[in-house]
Amino acid sequence: MASKKKGCIVLKKNNMLKVTYSHRNSEPEGIGKKIVKMIRTLGTDALSKYFDEVQMVKEEDPMTPEQVESYKKYMPEQLWKDDLTWPEALAWTKNAVEPIMDRYPWMVDYAGFNGAWVNRWRYVIDLDRNRFIVVRGGYEILMLQEDRYDPDLDWFDKMSYTQVGNFPLDDIPKDWLQQVKDYWGSCMIIAVPHHQNSEAEYSDEIQSHSRGGYNPGDYDWNKIKFFYGENHYKDLLSDWK
Repeated sequence: MASKKKGCIVLKKNNMLKVTYSHRNSEPEGIGKKIVKMIRTLGTDALSKYFDEVQMVKEEDPMTPEQVESYKKYMPEQLWKDDLTWPEALAWTKNAVEPIMDRYPWMVDYAGFNGAWVNRWRYVIDLDRNRFIVVRGGYEILMLQEDRYDPDLDWFDKMSYTQVGNFPLDDIPKDWLQQVKDYWGSCMIIAVPHHQNSEAEYSDEIQSHSRGGYNPGDYDWNKIKFFYGENHYKDLLSDWK
């Protein structure tokens, strides 16, 4: 069984993105609250400075002894080891916000994960427009009682990304989480067969470029349905063939 709680934190400045990965607890009640606390604690100036200073590394790059030693504090002690890799470090990170809070000098470039179907939550810290944006997307299986999915299932349904929150970075309201919940709860979800919508068809091309693919079930396109929140409603209607 695989968790649906994966997500990413996006720092945006000068129309450039620096993206880090959140392996677990990425829902707003989890990592979302930690991100908001970080924004309020550090402020936009410190986040902007961190954007300029952080060094991006590739997932496949070997970790130096310095990087291994300095990253240990973000992982459970029982998982420490000298030959740590970046994928292991990311998967075992207890709280994806802590390295940013500490201005950890390296960040694994996870920009390619933005469009992945297993990316359930995207948190954008837009330093260009002074906005904090919360986006929901990824796997959505109707009538599923638990927030987990079986990767062997061949009846995946899809949900397009839906912006569920957009707030001023320097004035995030106290009830931002409730606003996000209320907006998502108010959305009208529309099921669209894959072959009837060009965005869904284009997702085939996007997914084909994914390194190794994120799940074998993603390629069974004839069984996929695309799901839209209400802020995609006009696009949906105008795009039917």
